[in-house]
Amino acid sequence: MNKINPKDFSQSEPVPEEGIKRAVEIMRSGQLFRYLQSKPEDSEVALLERDFANLMGAKYALAVNSCSSAIVIALRTAGAHVGSQILVPSFTFTAVPSAIVNIGAIPVVIETNANYRVDIDDLKKKITPETRIFLLSHMRGNTSDMDAIMEICGENGITVIEDAAHGLGCKWDGRLVGSFGVAGCFSFQSNKIINAGEGGMLTTNDPKIMAQAVILSGAYERLHEKHFWSGELNEHFRHYRKLLPLFNMRMTEYAAALVRPQLPLVEERSATFRKNYAYLVAKLSVSKSIELPSQDARELRAPDSIQFRVKGFSPEQMRRFMREVRATGLPLSAFGADEDNARVPWNWQFIGNAPDVPMTKANLANACDMRLPSTLTDAHLDFLAETVLAAIGKVA
Repeated sequence: MNKINPKDFSQSEPVPEEGIKRAVEIMRSGQLFRYLQSKPEDSEVALLERDFANLMGAKYALAVNSCSSAIVIALRTAGAHVGSQILVPSFTFTAVPSAIVNIGAIPVVIETNANYRVDIDDLKKKITPETRIFLLSHMRGNTSDMDAIMEICGENGITVIEDAAHGLGCKWDGRLVGSFGVAGCFSFQSNKIINAGEGGMLTTNDPKIMAQAVILSGAYERLHEKHFWSGELNEHFRHYRKLLPLFNMRMTEYAAALVRPQLPLVEERSATFRKNYAYLVAKLSVSKSIELPSQDARELRAPDSIQFRVKGFSPEQMRRFMREVRATGLPLSAFGADEDNARVPWNWQFIGNAPDVPMTKANLANACDMRLPSTLTDAHLDFLAETVLAAIGKVA
């Protein structure tokens, strides 16, 4: 095998020197709080909001300290309250149902199909007269059938909020993921296509949602005037500013400085992800023991990770397989075989009764997961494929 450092697979996307330099300038100035600036054009956060809205083709964008914060705010602006029943996919990160629980609402978990996407039939079954919101997660950049979902939700008066933490750079039938729902929520955490350590963004075309979101995020008194859209939203700000509590979920100036120069790199990184994914799929497809998800012609992915199933392995064989892989230092994870994996619904004990999702459990039992940073070379991908195939052969 090629001499490869397995730690390379855990690398985050690099921050351009321009962003590092600007962040250092801001830290040296001491002006770290976005609202210390007198007008939006002087604030890195406000400029990022403007640039991100343009990138997504959205009317408005609000920068916050995490995607989880964006989700909580979006849920509140959509009318979620204590006791609300909110649909959520069974295949997502624990932070997503946590956001629902943290506002006192109740997650209603939807099955995941063999391609790691929302099962449309189960979605229809789980809708009740009380269902008002679907928090749709595009986990690992796998876009569910947006045509069917938007039609079903439209017919049933259900508001769609998109958790697009993994969806930046992805498209469905030519339309950007994160632009279908009333709000899109994005992440700049270090494992995402844009790396700021932590950070998030909420986008919307609805002026009422944006006005509420700005206040909820922590714009007290008249600080909403330091956003680019304050003039056209002023009527809504006047209505909401004394009615809503503050969460204090604001983004810092230096975090925004790290993000802004990465926005133009989204297309380039997405193309690299697609190239690396195709290369790796070709390598892994030689094994009859590996099952890869089928692709939908309507979907354009930005696959910064790969998911596959090892067919026919018992739970003990999966554990042996994972031990063999990890002995090489490769940080492969397994949804079903890892006891503490936070991406499977049976480990979300905080939501109450374990959800009844047998399809999801079967589909994730032998499923593996690996990040594919854009910095990987063909030699890295060869090492990954050879390690996985060798471990399967040894266990089988």
